[in-house]
Amino acid sequence: MSSFRPGSRPSTPAIGLACFGLVTAFATPEARAQEEAAPAATRLPELSVVGAAPSPYRADSAPLPRSPFTAAEAPQSVTVVPRVVMQERQATTVRDALRNVTGISLAAGEGGFSGDNLTLRGFPARGDFFIDGIRDLGQYTRDSFFLDSVEVLKGPSSVIFGRGSTGGVVNQTTRLPLPVTQGEMWLSAYTPMGLRMTTDVNVRAGAVAARLAAMGTRIDAADRDNVFNKRWGVYPSITLGMGTPTTLTLSWLHQEERTMPDFGLPYYLGRPLRVATNTFYGLRQTDREHTQTDVFTARLEHRFGEDLQLRNTFRWANWAREISATAPRLVAGTVAQGITPASLVNRQPQVRNGFDAMLANQTEAQLRFVTLGLRHELLAGVEVGRESSESTRFAQTGRPAASLLFPNFDDAGLIATTLASDVRTVANTVALYAVDRIFLGELFELILGGRWDSFEAEQTNRTARQALARTDRAFTWRGALVFKPLPGLRAYLAAGTSFNPSAEALTLAAGNANLAPETATTYELGASYEVLAGLRLAGSVFRIEKRNARTSDPANAALQVLDGIVRVDGFELQAVGRLAPRWNLLAGYTYLGSEIVRSNNPAEVGKEFANVAPHTVSLWTTCDLPFGFQAGGGLSYIDRRFGNTANTTRVPGHVRLDAALAWTPEEGPLKGLRLQINALNLGDARTYETVYSGHVVPGVGRTFVFSMAARF
Repeated sequence: MSSFRPGSRPSTPAIGLACFGLVTAFATPEARAQEEAAPAATRLPELSVVGAAPSPYRADSAPLPRSPFTAAEAPQSVTVVPRVVMQERQATTVRDALRNVTGISLAAGEGGFSGDNLTLRGFPARGDFFIDGIRDLGQYTRDSFFLDSVEVLKGPSSVIFGRGSTGGVVNQTTRLPLPVTQGEMWLSAYTPMGLRMTTDVNVRAGAVAARLAAMGTRIDAADRDNVFNKRWGVYPSITLGMGTPTTLTLSWLHQEERTMPDFGLPYYLGRPLRVATNTFYGLRQTDREHTQTDVFTARLEHRFGEDLQLRNTFRWANWAREISATAPRLVAGTVAQGITPASLVNRQPQVRNGFDAMLANQTEAQLRFVTLGLRHELLAGVEVGRESSESTRFAQTGRPAASLLFPNFDDAGLIATTLASDVRTVANTVALYAVDRIFLGELFELILGGRWDSFEAEQTNRTARQALARTDRAFTWRGALVFKPLPGLRAYLAAGTSFNPSAEALTLAAGNANLAPETATTYELGASYEVLAGLRLAGSVFRIEKRNARTSDPANAALQVLDGIVRVDGFELQAVGRLAPRWNLLAGYTYLGSEIVRSNNPAEVGKEFANVAPHTVSLWTTCDLPFGFQAGGGLSYIDRRFGNTANTTRVPGHVRLDAALAWTPEEGPLKGLRLQINALNLGDARTYETVYSGHVVPGVGRTFVFSMAARF
């Protein structure tokens, strides 16, 4: 079996030490001296253990953030995408990693937002990204170079994470210092043109451990002319007190990106415009995107014993962005008689700058105790935070129209830019929360949770000289009964709530500033079963319903009222783990039946949600072959989606096939190296990654990735 797995015992290759030898040379002598000086009586004897190692795809044994249970024990649907899968699939971003998760549709920048955006179980989740359990509200492309896993918790999670999270949350777990000294480097070349390099070095000296992950990327998008992404980032971290009851961990994420923004293709007759997939309507002289992300985190933990642990986490973060992009819109008069060489596209400007910031502090206690003969595992916490968002939008004139069939990237025009709006929003959060896991004998568990939030937002429009404010106080709850009739079998019945205030995304408008939050309730029945000594099967059926959804006021279209009813019914299946000693699998299927039950807009009633695919399938599997070879492959299927709630624009479904072949020498001077070839979108299918009401963005074409990695 291939030994090149994150967390496996490091080996020392003949190649690769030159890159990291200087770092390890300074750190390892002290650790080695301590080990050699240790009395013989304190050293552990060597043990020989024979048996199948757990599947590297099973990353569900770690506690979930703000929860007294692991992903495998959670009474809700949870999918964990571990680092090994991201490396096998060459998933360089969180969006790529989410191809392994069903029930998700990627979205474009709705409402002027950019960066990562998606719907989860039918509901928008742009503000539901987290890093190690704390909100990650920035508008940027999240790279995977510093991540150990991506956890997707489906269903309402306001009781844990606060506002939003109606369909669930995406939590990114980071690569923090380890109690060993080891390192890893990846170098990848892409077709048609691209290069990516990542490094990850961990050093321990006594009670101090430090880790550095770094990344540099420059990749052209296959079959998308002139579209590229260029990023670099570093993630240093250090832990003081490693192996002692009290630890302090400091980390800092810095990432910058300069890219060519791609707003894709317009709709024609309610369908994506059928032109060559490499057709790009942007402009060289104006289009660009630049983001900068800085996230500093300090976490202090003290373990009083097995039954009490205290943790305090402080975070300071800034996210800056500048974007000037082209949104293509058909010139109606030029397509009235069909598509001809004279047909034109207006280059609608999307120009804005933004700056988001956050200060957050979270204090938690984990307790184990027995009362009235019942065993409890309780997590309780208090959270305070201050978030701000500044958005400056610009109007432009003079962008030349483009030929629909043969756009010119180098078109020139007399472009004039003027200020359109300058808006700043500040929000303060105070919250108390607790989740109690109660063991009712050997067969049952009762999980009860509650959270109280105070969310105050103030918005100032400095161009319109308008000020808006909104204060919401909400209580959310979650409860579940778990039944364990057989070893390895867990069945649960769960219900919970979430709330969505008007200023959830740090924006307010005169039409919704006086509205109370939307609230949603979810009911879920599910089960999981450990089979085949390492394979976990899970499934659930669920309903999410909002009975006070925002809709237009019939007496004044400029205002909104809470008169709508929207609903999603669905079920999902998942398999993860080891089918055979050398065969690993991560697969899932989700069905979502969305419906706008009641709305003051008659065109919406009875229609499906925008950007919600009824059926999604994901599959990735690898087989470890003799002599260190590994073969893998998989697919992602997304059903057709509508671009609006009136269901007048429709995006077809697609299947994307991926494959990989790798060789990790098991013996000899090349031990510790890994050579890997990936074929992304092997069938060169016409895919549509993101859907917007006015345009749709095609996915990349067939791409080959040639990688070499060294681990020591």
